[in-house]
Amino acid sequence: MNGELAQYFALATHGSAWLDGRTASIPARPEQTHRAFEGVGAVTFGDTDSVLGWLQRLSAERVDRLWLAMPDLLSGDGTSPLPWHHQAAFAGGLPAGLLATSSSGNQLWRASWDVGDRDAPDHRIWQVTYHNTPVSFGPQRPDTDQAAATLIASLERAQAFATRYDLYPWHGVFARARQQWFARDAEPAYHPDLLPDGCYDDASRRLASMAHAAWVFGGMGSWNDLGFPETKRHAEYERITHELFAALMYALLASANADLTAT
Repeated sequence: MNGELAQYFALATHGSAWLDGRTASIPARPEQTHRAFEGVGAVTFGDTDSVLGWLQRLSAERVDRLWLAMPDLLSGDGTSPLPWHHQAAFAGGLPAGLLATSSSGNQLWRASWDVGDRDAPDHRIWQVTYHNTPVSFGPQRPDTDQAAATLIASLERAQAFATRYDLYPWHGVFARARQQWFARDAEPAYHPDLLPDGCYDDASRRLASMAHAAWVFGGMGSWNDLGFPETKRHAEYERITHELFAALMYALLASANADLTAT
């Protein structure tokens, strides 16, 4: 999964659990231990230089929850000729953020990623800075089962296309991703700690796992890197890819923004 997206997702889910009073769900400095902060040397939220300090500030401001936020993924952003699934391959190109909701007004937090010390220990070269702006919209709450059905259908179309044109290894990638929805104890392979233990139901976990396994968007060597000389085939590939990206992102939205389980 894209590192920016993994960090947004983890902050939304673990942060929401912490704000809900489940203090054991987040260590003092998760930015030093959580997989979603791999490669990150420093993270700041305005004038606050730690995740826990930021959450404490949000709590003092009576923020009740953090939500994953995204724009309309079936259209472009209006400023770039590239569709979202191509923009997501670039640092800062991912259309996502964190929505903090409170009775006094909502805030959207978005991150900028900049290279700091290229020779940093453990290759923690990224400096991540979060900025907030007031917004008037509320959280997006896609239905978990509907999001799963949409993503499964998109994966089936992508798998059929890859099989028809013998696009190795992609037909297997899409088949394995789809099976995550039906697997017991499914968890994202590279980011197993996206969801805090005991705070989200099994459907949310299986949906996150399926979307994580379906992430095929990037630069060289990714699904995005394919191209076809035949106009009709390439148009079909672009349509399938466009729909898959939107279905995948809405699945992550449904998973991260699901109700917390009862304590």
